[in-house]
Amino acid sequence: MPNDIVSDKKNENKRIAKNTLFMYFRMFVIMGIGLYTSRLILKLLGVDDYGLYNVIGGIIAMLGFLNGAMVNTTSRFITFYLGKNDKEKLQHVFAMSFIIHALIAIIIVFLGETLGIWYLYNKLVVPPNRFDAAFWLYQLSILSAVVNILYVPYNAVIVAHEKMKAFAYISIFDCILKLLIVLSLWIYPFDKLIYYGFMISLISLINIAVYYNYCKKNFDESRISLVWNKTLFREMLGFAGWSMMGN
Repeated sequence: MPNDIVSDKKNENKRIAKNTLFMYFRMFVIMGIGLYTSRLILKLLGVDDYGLYNVIGGIIAMLGFLNGAMVNTTSRFITFYLGKNDKEKLQHVFAMSFIIHALIAIIIVFLGETLGIWYLYNKLVVPPNRFDAAFWLYQLSILSAVVNILYVPYNAVIVAHEKMKAFAYISIFDCILKLLIVLSLWIYPFDKLIYYGFMISLISLINIAVYYNYCKKNFDESRISLVWNKTLFREMLGFAGWSMMGN
């Protein structure tokens, strides 16, 4: 076997090993912080507000399967055209991915501000003295959900390029920010539930800014452009549909 092939194989194995270590490191840090903060949030918010946050803020968790499907779809198509070294198609994939996510975000806002508001006012059981807090938490949860949807294409680009070090560090940064917010509940004197919902939304905005800047500096295809490719649109939606069923 030629020396250059052996060298390439060794480098590939090293890269896989490093990516695996970064992902395990990310998992343990996030899991450890999550176990600590879940108990602390319950203590600081109280049983009623903690339950209210989990019911209303669960909108974001509910959309996790959608985000997972779209990350798989976008990263799959980007990886495919990376192998072909087709820069034009890479830009088309990212552009179509962003358009699809923008459409999903619009649908989420429409359903949230119509059916969701109706459900909040007519079906959800909320203590009368906490209804205003529930309303504002609901609006902030929709904002967080929309932002989380819009940064999926950037997340997928990082995964497709196998930059797991950056992915792990950004995830840990997000987790540490959430920990700091929980700790700040100790000293915040006003409505802690609204404050917590607002700060979680703010972290979502910070995350998309970090993803955007990292991808813009490192990947040429991650620039937003108004490109419409009907065939690619159908292919991505079809693949996403199967991924969504699995998720």
